[in-house]
Amino acid sequence: MRYRSILIYVSNAIDLEHRIRLAARLTSGEPATVIGLAISGVSRFMSQILPATSGSGKDVLPSEGQERREKKHLDMAASLERFEVLAQECGIVRTQTLYVDDDAATALSNYGNAADLIILGKSELHGVNDGKESDFIEFVALNAAAPVLMISEKPFSRRHALIAWNRSSAASRAVRNAIPLLQDVSAVSAVIFGDGMVPDAGASASEDELNQCLTSLGKPLAVLHRPATADVGHALLALAAELDADLIVMGCVAHPRWRGVLLGGTTGVVIAESPVSLLLSR
Repeated sequence: MRYRSILIYVSNAIDLEHRIRLAARLTSGEPATVIGLAISGVSRFMSQILPATSGSGKDVLPSEGQERREKKHLDMAASLERFEVLAQECGIVRTQTLYVDDDAATALSNYGNAADLIILGKSELHGVNDGKESDFIEFVALNAAAPVLMISEKPFSRRHALIAWNRSSAASRAVRNAIPLLQDVSAVSAVIFGDGMVPDAGASASEDELNQCLTSLGKPLAVLHRPATADVGHALLALAAELDADLIVMGCVAHPRWRGVLLGGTTGVVIAESPVSLLLSR
């Protein structure tokens, strides 16, 4: 089992090369496509209503706004060119480049529906112009069909993965979606806090169900039990540090899907504070 289509958010972030190298490893030896998506941050509706120039060649935007938009498009083109160069250096055979006028959250959610994996960087949490967009990693994870791999400060060296396991369907999907990543990881652990129950589940988390999700992995799994806690997010991060894990796999709870109410709870805490990479799936 491998990812056949990987979508990378292309920007001028310093970890772009890390994202591309990781995609190259995940697609090595497979007929897979790595897609580089650059996003202007300009609403696609505004782009249609206010084109940079009219058909007669006269400006229809104020010169200052037009210059900013043209500079943004030049920056996007340069980022995509860098993506192509790095992808070739990493041995990626099949690539595709796209640039769109839209906000980052919406574009990644929409284009991510056609991919097997979306790779973002935690640097995006600090690189969005509109403060209301700062939660967009969780927004993408909740709205795109593909799982999201968030690269964080601590390098993902495929040493130890920690699965946050409970009774939710999101946790089951996250585990299944993570298998191509876990195949290259040296050690895999899972943790159950308390009985692992979630609202409306009606039963405790089952180690048997977890093992069934990982049948195709073919490597040992260490299951850890920790006391129930109201602060699962920080408890999970503390355990990851204790184990020296460099990847956390977890399901995203389906909060109402509009911005401004996403961050908070376990998912929000882990996204905001995790020093290690995350595989998120709804």
